[in-house]
Amino acid sequence: MAPRPSSGLVVLFQGRQVAGLRPGNPPFTFGRGHDRTLRFGHDSVDGGPDLHLSRHVGSIRYSGGLWVVYNDSGSRPFDVIVRGVANPLPPHTASDSHSRWAVSPPGLAIRVGAPSGRYLFSISISGSRAPIVDLPEPDEPNTVPLREPTNHERSLLAAKFLALPDPGDAVGNREAAEYASTARPHDRPVTERAVEDCVGRWCKKLQELGVTGIGGRDNINQLGRQLLAWGLLRQEDRKQLTAHNGRS
Repeated sequence: MAPRPSSGLVVLFQGRQVAGLRPGNPPFTFGRGHDRTLRFGHDSVDGGPDLHLSRHVGSIRYSGGLWVVYNDSGSRPFDVIVRGVANPLPPHTASDSHSRWAVSPPGLAIRVGAPSGRYLFSISISGSRAPIVDLPEPDEPNTVPLREPTNHERSLLAAKFLALPDPGDAVGNREAAEYASTARPHDRPVTERAVEDCVGRWCKKLQELGVTGIGGRDNINQLGRQLLAWGLLRQEDRKQLTAHNGRS
């Protein structure tokens, strides 16, 4: 259900109202950069900027009768939380169809993870006309690049999270080891433990970057989707797998 054209948005950041948006307002932008409407992460606990946080995290815009949340970063996802379910919003690409999310009544939450902490937004549909904040300051250095998985790690992650039709859904470690071994028949067979250790390393890496809700067996599919959202695993990595039981 789309909000009525006259509907506005109330934006809360860390529990404090920071803006009331109306159709026709400029985009409400947020991130570490000095040109963001709402700036955060530029003065972390140790006094310096959190370079794991993008300068241009995202924005909220009114377009075609809808309020839409956009991921403006080229490398960092964030979570859109609807009815308690966290949905990773991937980084912006040439086609932004997967990096935007329409706001439906009554609203949603945004969670931006970073090593220095978690930043939480709450967005609700309303008629508020609260002011938009503006915090111009000197710009910050570029976001630090992420370490890419090695080719071997990528093959194990692909076997774990790309063997099923829905990207991110996980198979068991034994099955993933079989997929990886079949894809590389001239190498030493992959063990269940190797798959488990690789998945654990990258789960810990994402947690260090501020991602939550990915630990434990019950959250394994969410871990797969976060790996895809962060670009640490790509759907084209599925090509590393050979046909196995007719499912890849």
